[in-house]
Amino acid sequence: MREYKVSELTGNEVLAKPVCLENGSIILEIGTVLKVSYKESLAALNVRKIFIEDPFEKYEKANFFFEQKVFLEFENDLKEILSHHIYHENTSLKKLANLGRELVKVFEATKEKRALDVWNRTPDMYEHTIFITILVMILGKEYGFSRKRMEHAVLGCLLHDLGYRYIDADFQNCNFKTLSPSKEYELKKHTILGYSALEKEEWVPEIAKLMVLSHHERMDGSGYPLRQRNSQKECRMIQICDAFDCAVSGMECKKKTICDAFEIISDKEKYESRMEKILEKKIGIYPAGTYVKTEDGKKAVVISQTENAKAPVILYTNEAGRNNIITENLNSDQAPKITSIIS
Repeated sequence: MREYKVSELTGNEVLAKPVCLENGSIILEIGTVLKVSYKESLAALNVRKIFIEDPFEKYEKANFFFEQKVFLEFENDLKEILSHHIYHENTSLKKLANLGRELVKVFEATKEKRALDVWNRTPDMYEHTIFITILVMILGKEYGFSRKRMEHAVLGCLLHDLGYRYIDADFQNCNFKTLSPSKEYELKKHTILGYSALEKEEWVPEIAKLMVLSHHERMDGSGYPLRQRNSQKECRMIQICDAFDCAVSGMECKKKTICDAFEIISDKEKYESRMEKILEKKIGIYPAGTYVKTEDGKKAVVISQTENAKAPVILYTNEAGRNNIITENLNSDQAPKITSIIS
């Protein structure tokens, strides 16, 4: 499915998700064939975006390093553990150590070499946590981390937003520049609350605790809560990975494009340059499902990544309806380059 602006409707699109009002009532069911005349009515009801069926979705093979089923199992396991956690009952959190070991085990067994897809991200804390765990493992592999060191770093990732369990604040698509001082303080203290809850837990490695405390710190001392300049690789890894994924998912900030997210983490004063370069090579610039235009003027949709983060496999959409679907691997010198994204 694909997110559409109501203003972009041309008619005959098929709903992939029901359209609901703010009170939860459904006004259009899944499978409804839309008419152009709906644009005005939906706009009047303050419905700005909808999800429609994508005819090319069946050809897409997104890469999350894990199979999608496995990714969702990890995400659900994480949610089950954290959602039942109470501040003074940390025994349940010990299950995260086993989850972390399993994540590392599956990651090490994965032979996937294609770039990572980050398409259709949402500001969901559990999805966000699994994604930054994958990003940190990618970096850890490049830095030659041992199994034990990787497991400690992964545990830090799984625990990094624990502090949100102890505050009542909306961290989705927020804008720090427009928040009141009290709300900004409430959001920012999740780092200290998470660290405080773990400080005396002997089963949590010290580096994992430090990752929880410092994941919003920056190399130039401009972060929070303590304006520290952490030198530990694990801390710098979670800082850059968290910043990137917050940007593309809308966690703790307004949702941004992948290119904008890379622009943020390319700041050499705040983030380690080598880490940014690694992520640039490992994350697809054009995720599966992205509609693009090539330099020869053809329109296409990205259906898979290659080892080159800037050169995916595309399917030419102007061939729709023909028996032979035409695809092209852009990871070759002869292939055309992508010149723009079609919104």
